[in-house]
Amino acid sequence: MKKKKLYDVIVVGGGPSGLNTARLLTDNNLEVLILEAKNSVGKDVVCTGIVGIDTFRRFNISKKSVLYEPQAIELISPSGDKIFYNHPFPFASVVSREIFDNQLLEQAVKNGAQLSLNSRVFDISHEKNYISVTYATPEIPKETIKGRFVVIATGINYNLNKLLGLGFPKYFLKAVQGYGYFKNGDKNNIKILVANGIAKNGFGWVVPIDNNIARVGLITDGDPEKGFEYIRNTFYSEPSALIFESLRYKPIAQGIVSKTFGERVVVVGEAAGQIKTTTGGGLYFGLLCSELASKTIKEAFDENNFSEERLSIYEKQWKSLISEEIKKGMIIRRLCGRLSDRQIEKIFKIVKSDGFFDYITKNADFNWHSIFVLNLYKKIKGFYTDS
Repeated sequence: MKKKKLYDVIVVGGGPSGLNTARLLTDNNLEVLILEAKNSVGKDVVCTGIVGIDTFRRFNISKKSVLYEPQAIELISPSGDKIFYNHPFPFASVVSREIFDNQLLEQAVKNGAQLSLNSRVFDISHEKNYISVTYATPEIPKETIKGRFVVIATGINYNLNKLLGLGFPKYFLKAVQGYGYFKNGDKNNIKILVANGIAKNGFGWVVPIDNNIARVGLITDGDPEKGFEYIRNTFYSEPSALIFESLRYKPIAQGIVSKTFGERVVVVGEAAGQIKTTTGGGLYFGLLCSELASKTIKEAFDENNFSEERLSIYEKQWKSLISEEIKKGMIIRRLCGRLSDRQIEKIFKIVKSDGFFDYITKNADFNWHSIFVLNLYKKIKGFYTDS
């Protein structure tokens, strides 16, 4: 790939948030370069791959990446007590992240964006009318290019945020995910394990995908290795049923981040803390905020105004859209984290008996959890009061 001396926008990071920002900016005829540190897009990510079924229509993305659309979910308590919930219709889509991410990339490249893989950015500096971006590849230890604007979409790598004096997440959960085989009878049956003794402040999951293989993992405030061992012993009596070399670990950002903009720069996705605090998922919020970022950037180019003041509107808009959702998720997570496994067992019995899932059937939206969170908050708060 022959690189230009000056790009309109340099996107640092080839995850969904960065790729969607690039896709939308190339739609506006801006010259975009994507710098991705890995040697491929969408591989080896720690992600259940579950998104709301309206995601594809909302962001004009083909459903090519959809593996199946679950309609049922099995909640499992610390003792193994089960709540089987069957929704009236499919409530989400399980996707292949490799296909999903590459669809965004293909659309961006089709519109004229360029992609440089194995390109690790380690320095960014402001010049008079542009930003210098310095990166390394396996072949070239140091190369510098220029952009009129930079989008930071580096996921859990916050080095560039810190370098530019921008905000970054301060609180994290720990996540681990691998792959395991499952029985044919369990196909499309998502299992969620709720047990603070195993996944404190979090939960475990088994999400079938294809070829009798499931994504198996958990997020926790505690020891992810210990929690994963419990899941292995619970769902996989034979060690050969788990593909141990597939295990991947990562921190999951939690909480509101400030600030996510500067002169000629904005931050999107997980690097900006745009993560659901209920599930730890970042796909939907990242795509939403990438739309706001691309709109703000386009307007900045139209006005030839890349000042901090002009770009501050981006942060105001994304916080207006999702900050309450993030805050409510943090509240419920802290409350749930205080529960003992014995208390969780009691809540399971309450949820089973009082029509809670009838309420969820009528009101829940997989991409927006505040209605579910507030209802659950009332139940847990009442539980604390009663006990």
